Amino acid sequence: MYTNIRHWVVALLVCIVVWGIGTAPILAQSSGGSSAEDTKQKLEQLKKNYATFQKAGKQNNYETAYSSLADAVRLAEATDQSNALSKLRNFQQKLPTKWGNKALKAERYEQARTHFEKGIEWSPDDTYVYYGKGLALVNMDSTAAAMEAMTKAIEIGNENGDVRTASLATDRIRQEFIAKASKALSAETPTAADVEEALSHLDEMKQYVDPSAKSLFYRATALYEKEQYKSAIATAQQGLERLQEGSRTDRAKYHFIVAESQMKLGNKTSACETFGKAAFGDHKARSEHYLENECK
Repeated sequence: MYTNIRHWVVALLVCIVVWGIGTAPILAQSSGGSSAEDTKQKLEQLKKNYATFQKAGKQNNYETAYSSLADAVRLAEATDQSNALSKLRNFQQKLPTKWGNKALKAERYEQARTHFEKGIEWSPDDTYVYYGKGLALVNMDSTAAAMEAMTKAIEIGNENGDVRTASLATDRIRQEFIAKASKALSAETPTAADVEEALSHLDEMKQYVDPSAKSLFYRATALYEKEQYKSAIATAQQGLERLQEGSRTDRAKYHFIVAESQMKLGNKTSACETFGKAAFGDHKARSEHYLENECK
């Protein structure tokens, strides 16, 4: 009665799925009884669903692949196929992320979002699927929805110990708003509107994550342009504290803001001392100009 199914079981033992997840599921046989025929029919349908899932995946027909995989899982549950169920759930856990990352790399962001949402549906405790969805949405210019997904990734990551992905999500949130603040301040002489825009982006960032050294640099820059020199100094010094092990070149831009602000406040002696700390990297020439012309 189960000849065809037995043949399939033998074939599945040597079948390796093309996505690199592992071997295909192995089906156990029914022990007989009044429900034997029903079980046989369900096992046959499970076989068909798995074949459809495999074929659809190879053809990048993801909607059909996901649907057939879900049907196969339900049939494996209904027929107590524990080994097959384990394998099929492994596919459910791993394929949305694999296919989502593939779509991100190809810049197919709507498709990537769909994959990661399927991952959220099937693996709601997986930090990465929320992060992946956030990446897709950022590239679709859906900032609010992207930040919601990234924030969820941080929350889930902190709950399940996935510190690495939570950190990636935190950094990506910062990157989004710092980039906007940097762009607003990119003019040689930023306007008042540019300054307010930059501060607005940095304020919005604080709704999701704590400031970083880099975000504090841009805030200090904006405050300097706004002629709030004492606040600019305090903010730049906070950035220096968070920079921790940065090189002298890394720290120079913070010192430069402090020095220029001190000079504007009339603290020439302090400013000249600070310009000495700023005379590295991109700020070397301008700092030396001050030292040569204002600090004699």
